[in-house]
Amino acid sequence: MTVSPRAATHTAVLAAALVVLAAGCAAAPGLRARPAAARPVCAGPAVIGHRGSPLDAPENTMASFETALRQGADWLETDVQTTKDGVPVLMHDATVDRTTNGRGAVADLTAAEVAALRVTAGPGPDEPVPTLEQLLDRLSGSSVTLLMEIKWQRAEDVTRIARLAAGSRARVFLYSFSSEHLRQAHAVAPDLPVVLIQGASFAEDPGDLPLHGIALDATLATASRIAAERRAGREVYVWTLDDEDSWQLMAERSADGLITDAPGRARRWADANCRTEPPAAPRGARAH
Repeated sequence: MTVSPRAATHTAVLAAALVVLAAGCAAAPGLRARPAAARPVCAGPAVIGHRGSPLDAPENTMASFETALRQGADWLETDVQTTKDGVPVLMHDATVDRTTNGRGAVADLTAAEVAALRVTAGPGPDEPVPTLEQLLDRLSGSSVTLLMEIKWQRAEDVTRIARLAAGSRARVFLYSFSSEHLRQAHAVAPDLPVVLIQGASFAEDPGDLPLHGIALDATLATASRIAAERRAGREVYVWTLDDEDSWQLMAERSADGLITDAPGRARRWADANCRTEPPAAPRGARAH
C-alpha cells in the first residue's frame, strides 16, 4: 500500500507526540509501571480434587474434573470400575444406584448401558458417566497428576486398567485398598507409581510391594505415622479433608497431598498459607 506525503508527515508528528507523552509518564512517579510480583513456589501439600469437585458438580464427571482444574487443583482423584464388556468407567460405587438415574452393578451392565445413564449425585445439571479413556485423553500431556483408584474387580480388569493408563500420555498414579491389585497392575505397568490406601477399618500390609506412596484415612495420619512413612521413602496423601483446621494440621505434619471435596477452598487456603521454605522432614519418595 502506498502512503501519501501528507499522511506520512501526520504520522511522524503523532509518533513524536507519543514519545514525549511516554517520557512524561515515565518521569511521574505515580505513573511508573510496577513489575508483577512473581508467584512464590509453595512447598506445602498438593491439593487433590476428590472425584473432581463434587460439592460443585456431580461426582466423577468431566464437569466435576473441569471445575476442580479451574479452581486450581494440582491433582485429580477418581475411581475406576469396569463394565460387563470390559470398558473401564469412572464410578465410585460397585453399583450405579446411588450416583445415577439407573440401577444395577457396573460389572453387570454393558458400556452402552452405562453410557445411557446420567450422574445425579451432586449439584448442577446431570452429567454422563465418563470412561477412563476420556479422562486420560483430557489430561494427556498436562502436568496434572491423576490419582486413580482401582476398585475391587476381576484380575483381567485390573490388568486392562493399568495397561490403558500406561499407554496414555497422562501422568497417572495407581492406587487401591488391595495390595494384590497393585501388584497385578505393577507387573504390567512397572513405570507407573503405586499407592496403597489404608483406612481405619481396612488396611492391608503392602509386604514387599514397591510403594511410591500411601493414602491414609485422616484418623491414621498422625504425626508419627506420617514421619515413619516419609522415612521409608513414601509420600503420604491424606483423605478426605474439607476444612482449614485439617489442612493446617496435615501441612504441619508434612503430608504430601490433601485429598479434598473442596479443591477451590483448599487452593485458596494453600495460596494464603504458602510456605516457600522446604519442609523440615526430608522427602524420601522417588521422583516421577
